[in-house]
Amino acid sequence: MTAGRRPARAVDQPSRPAARLSEYAVGRDNNFNLIRLMAALSVLFSHSVAALGLPSSREFFFDHLGLSLAEMAVDVFFVTSGFLVAGSLVNRGDVIAFLWARALRIYPAIWVMLILTVFVLAPALTTLPLADYFASPKTHDYFVKCATLIGGVRYSLPGVFETMPLHGEFNGSLWTLPIELRLYCYLAAGWLVLAAAPAIRMRAMSVAAPIVACAYLVLILRGRLFGAPFNAADTRIFMFLYGTTLYLWRDRVPMSPGILFAALACLLIASVNEQAFFVVYVVSLAPLVLHLAYLPKGRVLAFNDWGDCSYGVYIYAFPIQQTLAFLFPGMPLIAMILVSAAITLGVAALSWTLVERRALALKGDFAAATSRAFNLGLAKIAGVVR
Repeated sequence: MTAGRRPARAVDQPSRPAARLSEYAVGRDNNFNLIRLMAALSVLFSHSVAALGLPSSREFFFDHLGLSLAEMAVDVFFVTSGFLVAGSLVNRGDVIAFLWARALRIYPAIWVMLILTVFVLAPALTTLPLADYFASPKTHDYFVKCATLIGGVRYSLPGVFETMPLHGEFNGSLWTLPIELRLYCYLAAGWLVLAAAPAIRMRAMSVAAPIVACAYLVLILRGRLFGAPFNAADTRIFMFLYGTTLYLWRDRVPMSPGILFAALACLLIASVNEQAFFVVYVVSLAPLVLHLAYLPKGRVLAFNDWGDCSYGVYIYAFPIQQTLAFLFPGMPLIAMILVSAAITLGVAALSWTLVERRALALKGDFAAATSRAFNLGLAKIAGVVR
């Protein structure tokens, strides 16, 4: 070494910037299908306790954390939905295509489920004469409300499950779907309102989403920590907006295994106190979900080849569990979990293969036909005006 010459230091080399969410949020190379299926099965597990009329202490998470596994699983659904739906709208840039994609994801599967449960399963279980069951306004109201998801859903069918621990509840899981649908519509409406100023559209949405999310965060923290009024829908709306915000800010959201482990460690430490856990939980769940969606690689990604059965699990599990509890009183919890999961997964796989996947394949054709009809209508109106 030449005397007096100092060796080059490693710090002279430019450091690699931390990875950002935008580097991962491209294509379909992710674990969202697996995460959503695990969330749907978590709802099934939690509902198994309630369907059998067991004390809440049998639901480990509610007893120790003040949140049931079903509540946390539903929050995971809303985080992933907010993130992916925002991405769908931004990448499509077309409200008509966006709305058709959302409608075909929700409605065909639920219509088939309603036909099978309202006109096949429930008539076999009702204590009423079939003529009275089909003539009842409750049957008509249940079908219409759950088929449209407008103005909320209904939960009871006449003469069905009226002696069960979950008294008269036929499909309690459906309560989240009208909330989800309204959030899709609000997102599309915001996009349309800002169509007059496309240059600032993304910036405006990137400001509005976190502001509204923070407002809901304050609302639910006041309710949870200080007893102020709020309802379960508020938490779901916050989670959706949190996911939407992270998508809109994806260029500035860091991603690393260290953040993932730090979030898990904070949740573990905070679990000694219900209020502390809730605060850490609502702040960290969305980043945690996105890290789990994008960081694990390898064989786990092969799960995407199986399709997305999570929606089918979610909409079929509750009536299947209620039916099992009705037919087999005193059924052990582990048997309820395993048997209902096996039946529900089978039905959900058929729903995905025969209904959902085929419906989603039509979204491009339906959007194109709607756009042509809309443009033709505008052209006729313009001709009349002239």
